[in-house]
Amino acid sequence: MQLGQSSSLSVLLVLLLLLCHENKFHRWKVNGAISAFQPTIFDNAQWRVIFHLYRNVTMMMAGRTGYKTSGKFLQNKIPESVPFPCDVTVGRSPEPPTSVHKLRPGDINVVAAIGDSVITASGASATSFLQLYTENRGLSWCIGGQWGWRNATTLPNILKMFNPKLVGYSYRDSYSFHWDSQFNNAEIGAVSKELPHMAAQMVTRIRTDKRVNFQKDWKLLTITIGGNDICAYVCTLKDPESLPMQHRRSLLKMLRYLRDNLPRTLVNIVSVPDVSTVVSIKKKPMMCWILHHAECPCWVGPLHNSTKESRARWARIQMQYRKVEEEVAMLDEFRGLDEFAVVHQPWTRNLSLMKGNEVDYTLLSYDCFHMSQKGHSQAAVAYWNNLLEPPGKKSTGWKPGIDVFRCPSKESPYIYTYDNS
Repeated sequence: MQLGQSSSLSVLLVLLLLLCHENKFHRWKVNGAISAFQPTIFDNAQWRVIFHLYRNVTMMMAGRTGYKTSGKFLQNKIPESVPFPCDVTVGRSPEPPTSVHKLRPGDINVVAAIGDSVITASGASATSFLQLYTENRGLSWCIGGQWGWRNATTLPNILKMFNPKLVGYSYRDSYSFHWDSQFNNAEIGAVSKELPHMAAQMVTRIRTDKRVNFQKDWKLLTITIGGNDICAYVCTLKDPESLPMQHRRSLLKMLRYLRDNLPRTLVNIVSVPDVSTVVSIKKKPMMCWILHHAECPCWVGPLHNSTKESRARWARIQMQYRKVEEEVAMLDEFRGLDEFAVVHQPWTRNLSLMKGNEVDYTLLSYDCFHMSQKGHSQAAVAYWNNLLEPPGKKSTGWKPGIDVFRCPSKESPYIYTYDNS
């Protein structure tokens, strides 16, 4: 064999190894009957192979960072001497409920998530620019199941205390097409108009998983999206003020599809935090200042002629965008159903990054934009508390640790919906 042929073969073998370096690599497929949800021409088998190859290469270059055990970006481990705050026997029904309005935390068999980098936990354990490419999905506040509640306080790790047989949570660092991501279907860069397609993919994942009793298992789905719409998309529209209405249409299409195709499901819509909370930080590190120009160009930098007036405009649109989510969740068409409910959880409404008079950068990743693992742990507790707080009385911020940790009680054992409060 000639040298050139040998080199070409070696390169091909290396590329194949990179493409399949995950020993549990799995290509999730979408049924052709719902292919109409595909948002772009790039969503086909050929482009997916190229995309997967690129992502696998970046994963190998950045490395797995989610197993770090030291660093200011990590939550303080909860000592073994501190018991789990809740009576787990109260948190699970003697028999599986037949109504979503009688659902206790331990009745949830499956967790899933749709959204953007807020859910992928991008760079949650990053300490360098390159590590921002790693998605620490196992540490994600709403869908990560790595370790346990003491050193990775996530919603699944809390729910596992009530139901150890819970499935769907991400195991470790991974991308959405890796087996380890499980039912975390979030994607970095995702925007609202992709929600229907992502929902269709999610239903396919759950329906084809042999661990799931599709008709009988209770499912909790978290949806968080909007950061990319508000940061990088709104200023490219001819009519930016139309974005909230576009978001409304996407939400309705997605929720109607889920209602009709995913039985026994509680959907929680969590609005993305106000982007001005991070992009408006004064005296931030130089690397954060640079990265914010790329991550949120509508608000920062000269690319879209960002000004005080334009930022005020985007802020008004963002407020309407979040208001749409609250309104859609309360629509009559999603009320009064036994096997489907939608609730807006408002814990992100008044987030603060301040610790005294200074910004607590330990809550943020290396880019000062995404959450660190410590931030994800605080988010998880805030989200958990929202589930057990009645509408109209839900907390709208977060606090460190588990000093405020709601529990199901004999008087109020159920996860709150708009129809049981």
